[in-house]
Amino acid sequence: MRIHPFLIFLTAWLLVGCINNPPDFPEEDILGYKPVYSTDNNNEVELQTSRTIDNPGQMYVKGELLLINEIGEGLHIIDNADPANPINRGFLKVRGSENMALKDGILYINQFNSLLVIDVNDIQNYQVLANHESVLDASPYELPVPPVNGYYFECVDPEKGEVIGWQLTTINSPQCYR
Repeated sequence: MRIHPFLIFLTAWLLVGCINNPPDFPEEDILGYKPVYSTDNNNEVELQTSRTIDNPGQMYVKGELLLINEIGEGLHIIDNADPANPINRGFLKVRGSENMALKDGILYINQFNSLLVIDVNDIQNYQVLANHESVLDASPYELPVPPVNGYYFECVDPEKGEVIGWQLTTINSPQCYR
């Protein structure tokens, strides 16, 4: 049996078309992912002044309060005593938050790959009851790359510690792409 040369050429041409060349790396500010390291000192939970809701996630009602997750940033605290006129009372910063649950005044919320347990019965005097670090790791064998394809990102620096998450932000002159 003889294989026609045109069939070999067509197969090779199709396979070459499947190879994606890396893009040019911009030497300017661009939207991309920045790694968050376990050694970052800005991973503290703290009550801050209110801010606008830009990327809302899950919502829970606790008494007259409405708690709205700002995906990746924390928790908006809305006074909903008058539903026709809600008042934004503050913001509980929990970097990396995506999912949460509330039961009996106890908030369970992720902070990147850790699970925080926070008593919010008195939201002005919240109390972090537990921080279960790294219990939400998907796999210890995953490559340290952003969760989404098609973005530039800052390359991981192993000397800064373990990557526990990614933050979509403005980065300068990235050298990595996924």
